[in-house]
Amino acid sequence: MEAISNFGILRESLKGKEPIKVVAVEANDEHSQWAIRRAEEEGWAKVVNVHCDTVEESAAKAVRMVRQGEAQAIMKGIVNTDVLLKAVLNKEEGLLPKGAVISHISAMKLPSYHKLLFVTDVAVIPYPTLEQRRAMIQYAVNLCKVYGIGQPKVALIHCTEKISPKFPVTEDYAQLIEDCQSGMFGPAILGGPIDLKCAIDKEAAIIKKLDTPVAGDSDVLMMPDIQAGNVFYKTVTTITDTEVAVGLQGAACPISITSRSDSEVTKYNSLAMACAQAAR
Repeated sequence: MEAISNFGILRESLKGKEPIKVVAVEANDEHSQWAIRRAEEEGWAKVVNVHCDTVEESAAKAVRMVRQGEAQAIMKGIVNTDVLLKAVLNKEEGLLPKGAVISHISAMKLPSYHKLLFVTDVAVIPYPTLEQRRAMIQYAVNLCKVYGIGQPKVALIHCTEKISPKFPVTEDYAQLIEDCQSGMFGPAILGGPIDLKCAIDKEAAIIKKLDTPVAGDSDVLMMPDIQAGNVFYKTVTTITDTEVAVGLQGAACPISITSRSDSEVTKYNSLAMACAQAAR
């Protein structure tokens, strides 16, 4: 399978297959409805929109539909993320497998970059532990496979290329690279610490004499914390013409978890990403 390089190709790859059964939670806004309508017209999703007396009931019903096999993916509509997360993380009736971690991942098509770029985590885990980072990398690698990327290159982002106890996250990065070399994540390449520019700009890495396969050709950016990730995400999506798909990883089903204010295209792309995962 050739690597999927943009969201148009992703959506095309879903056509002609059995439509994915999606439950939408309070997807009553114009942007969500547009995305649902397009997906159903193109034949790759069949969406049931849940609307109960309260948003909490709607979220619980969506989770219940997945558990009962009535839906393969969830789409967040006009509901707070914490409300949906509470239902997903419910210990008795939720969707989190034992030992799993819930994490956020974004797929981006930046105008200046030659392929899709996956970024984690910009919205859920504030300061990831080493164990959480291991899970986040595995989720990112698995998602890259959905896009036909056989050996994803994961850049471990920081402001410095040196491993130092002054920055404990860089010591985690050193351990993650050892983990990768031992085969923990399957076919993947990790590099870092590396600054963001060098991760996506080959010339910058050459000037700084960085010898890592991820330089200028990263598939995944692992951010040091939610602050760095969120600022990066909102900067590129605000001041550049970047297309985005976003979702939650780690639950028993794919979850499209766009912001209530996101564009119709972002909701459309995110729905496609969730369906592509469910189709695997």
